[in-house]
Amino acid sequence: MNIQKTITIIILAFISVTGFSQETTEIADQSIGFYFQPEYSAMFLNNHVGNAVGFGLGISSKNRKWDVGFRYYGRSGPINLNDDYVLVLPAGETYKGESTIMLGADHGYLGLEAAYTIRLKSDRVAIRIPISFGQFGAGFYLRGDDRYTPDGERTSVWEDKLQGGEDAGFGFCSEFGAQLLYKVSAKNDHIHMMLGATYMNTYGYESFLGGKDFYNNKARASAGFRFSF
Repeated sequence: MNIQKTITIIILAFISVTGFSQETTEIADQSIGFYFQPEYSAMFLNNHVGNAVGFGLGISSKNRKWDVGFRYYGRSGPINLNDDYVLVLPAGETYKGESTIMLGADHGYLGLEAAYTIRLKSDRVAIRIPISFGQFGAGFYLRGDDRYTPDGERTSVWEDKLQGGEDAGFGFCSEFGAQLLYKVSAKNDHIHMMLGATYMNTYGYESFLGGKDFYNNKARASAGFRFSF
């Protein structure tokens, strides 16, 4: 009798532990996740390829198919040293004795992003489709020794003066694209390599050298990593 009771208790304990383990696993699988996605990208502009760095940050749905978060990237001067833009001053005007000046360009973007991930037959490969919309700003600036103004005034004052008060512009930007995600290790679901292509449009942006279509209707290719938690 004691043996039967002991066996019964062991069986019930096993069922209880197994059930609790499965329940815990299901809860873990259904929890909301977080992601961080740093990237480098090349922007295909008119006669130029601009370098940009950025990242995405947000939360993932319980089934890991939907993402909602923020996207930021910027095209800064230090990583675009050979990206030259010529500013020809009006007749009779000079800057430090020159009528032609070489300028650099930079820009920044911050927006909301939503994405859907399609799982393929291979457990290590997925396709992510992001859509983003947000604030966009870009401009052209003096470089090198030209940043030392002839009268000691702030560089930004001269940049604005030389470009008719429109050295920079602001507007909105939308992006739509696709990203290929590849799991680095078959045993680790948290790290993926990423390759992507994006189509971008700007709305309301214009500057002295940039014009309305400088960044509008352009493509961007990106590479980076995705860390999921």
